Amino acid sequence: MRFRPLVTTALALVCVVVLAGCDLRFSLGFGTGSDGSFDGDELTVPVLYAHGAKGGVTSQRITAASADGGDLSIDITENDVSGVAPVTQSATWTAVAAATLLTGARPDTAYTFGLDARIDTPGAGAVTAVGVLALYYGTEVQPGVALAGGVTPFGTVSPVAGLPEQVSAAIEAGGIDTILVPAGQRIAVDADGAAVDLDQLAATGGMTIAEVADVASAYAVMTGEDLPEAAFPTPAASPTPLPSATEGSESLPDTPGSEAIAAAVDDARARADTALAATVDDARAVPARAALARAQALREAGDEAGALSAAVSAADLAAVAAASAVSVEDAMASATATRAAAAELLATWAQNPPDTLDAADLALEGIGAAAEAYALAGYAGSALAEQPASDDADDGDLEGGRTASALASSSLATAQASIDRRDVADDGAGALDRDADLDGLASLLRRAAIAASDAYDARAGDGPVAADDLAALRSRALAASRDDLAALAGDDGSWLAVAIATLSFARSTPPLLAQSRVRVPDGVDPAVAVQQRIAVGDEYAVRAVEALADAGAAVPLVRGALADATATAVASPTPGASTVYATPFLRARVLAFAAGVERD
Repeated sequence: MRFRPLVTTALALVCVVVLAGCDLRFSLGFGTGSDGSFDGDELTVPVLYAHGAKGGVTSQRITAASADGGDLSIDITENDVSGVAPVTQSATWTAVAAATLLTGARPDTAYTFGLDARIDTPGAGAVTAVGVLALYYGTEVQPGVALAGGVTPFGTVSPVAGLPEQVSAAIEAGGIDTILVPAGQRIAVDADGAAVDLDQLAATGGMTIAEVADVASAYAVMTGEDLPEAAFPTPAASPTPLPSATEGSESLPDTPGSEAIAAAVDDARARADTALAATVDDARAVPARAALARAQALREAGDEAGALSAAVSAADLAAVAAASAVSVEDAMASATATRAAAAELLATWAQNPPDTLDAADLALEGIGAAAEAYALAGYAGSALAEQPASDDADDGDLEGGRTASALASSSLATAQASIDRRDVADDGAGALDRDADLDGLASLLRRAAIAASDAYDARAGDGPVAADDLAALRSRALAASRDDLAALAGDDGSWLAVAIATLSFARSTPPLLAQSRVRVPDGVDPAVAVQQRIAVGDEYAVRAVEALADAGAAVPLVRGALADATATAVASPTPGASTVYATPFLRARVLAFAAGVERD
């Protein structure tokens, strides 16, 4: 059975193709043990890196074994007394999280990653993911092939700086025949800002350059083996139109509570309209109006769940646009009330865990919105508490506090609307596996989020986040409330823990990737590479959602988030556009894991 989120015909013209589906199932793992565990499996991969104007070549030893006590662990060592750089830790955690989620492998594994040099870039992320996948599937990494690039939670190979220096280092070191680089980076900028054709540079050392967009493509070259198509689909080389709004609709699962979802769309749109009416600076309203237009387009295409996702975004953005018109006193009072109300909602979810996949779909949204409201309200309270009573609009903390308070209030409304729909979601389908290791999965995602936020802070410093950088604001707020949210989740709150961890990882990824964005050389059009990354995010997320449909669940909210992500990405295909797929992909994988669906 095949489906995908529906968008308007206009959006369809620029969207990526979705290949014919096949059975997607999760398993307990792919290790050497009969139960999918590992027993000291080990391999070595080459790592290219650069520090300023100097590149280097080192090796990374990766081992995997069954974890003592059943808790996933990662031990990273470098041959440097200064310790492991935060960005290296983040790249490693993201690589393990991506490999685990893409394969459905066990989260109770102890990994060690030993590097012979200090790496202070995300450039080892992709090769780490390939190495972990090679351990999963029992393949060998072929000699003479190296890979440079970061990795996202859904398997794209992201651009990195310093490629000319890395290629030069590989030429000097010898022993490498092929270097894989991120899609679109065959021509890269060196430390002096000059554009370098890596093909020509590599040829001087008898090497070749190949571009890769995802870890599956890199794996195929590095191991000589293809990953299973069911788990690692091949995205289209170029966008093609999506199905029409009615094509294949007869094979979709019934969506529970479609009327309730439609009502939630109306409510979110009304909240957006109200906030926009109070906006002083119309320029700040532009993103909200774009989201409202997206919601209307998705509704007209018959996708109410997609319209809901877009309408919620519109309500958030409209609240931000109107934030400057709110007094400090009112913003502070709103933040205080929001934090208390969000805590009550989280307690309600803790007492009423989901019983089906469709109910879990709603729980991920509702718990996530409540947790974000709680975190943003706490951030706003801290930012505003030390501010003078005056409304000094030039103060960074003040504007950040107002924005966080407005976002918190909007998130609370979304959380309340979600909890009001619980009775409808309980009528949904899709069995949950009571033996699923939700705590292990939550631990993996939580620590990956911590590593990402720590890496961001290491470069951004302790200063206030710009009020218009909503991605960084959300990530910083969640990090600041990490301990409080863990206390609210408690020891028995498996669904609270996994939902909060899923949200935190999804929110921590975009600002870190934006911070690491690489300069595009003059005269180089990044459009093709951008479309390739959008294709990877779209196709992998679609396949993840299909697994849930095959399990009999409608999961309308994760499907809606995917539809909205695609509409957003294709409407504005910027270098960071593919990060919008983090949320639908992570939610879908978590739901599949919780369902205990097995992959053949």
